[in-house]
Amino acid sequence: MIKKILLVEDEVHKLEELTACLEDFYKGQVALTHVDSVHEAFWAVSTDVYDLIILDMALPTFSPEGSAALERGHDQALGGVEVLRALKQQNLRSKVVIITQYPDITIGGKRVKLSEASGVLSRRYDQDVVGSVLYKYKSPSNSTKLTALLKKAA
Repeated sequence: MIKKILLVEDEVHKLEELTACLEDFYKGQVALTHVDSVHEAFWAVSTDVYDLIILDMALPTFSPEGSAALERGHDQALGGVEVLRALKQQNLRSKVVIITQYPDITIGGKRVKLSEASGVLSRRYDQDVVGSVLYKYKSPSNSTKLTALLKKAA
């Protein structure tokens, strides 16, 4: 069975690494949609249903493709949280895996360790946040951690 996955990531090197991991795990049985901004992620979750969302936390407001830097809007440290908020507002529920380079994130004005963020985000935004990956540049641990979470989400 083909899995529909939304990959929300704005950095090319992370996108390539995550895509390779997803294709390897699902053995080509994946329909992957990629977006790279909060705006595009809003549009994607509003118009389609996904089996899984791989969600970066820090995202630009708008897609940088074809836009001048000023037209991208601000980089949002919590852009991923905005996507979770959009899902909740539309009464949509999805399995989500968080990908971030930060060891903690701010939720509701409070810093939360990444290891605890899944539970907090699941409850606050009524989603099934399966877990999170603390991304390290081109580290084999990224693939290992993501694969473990993909198994958990299955």
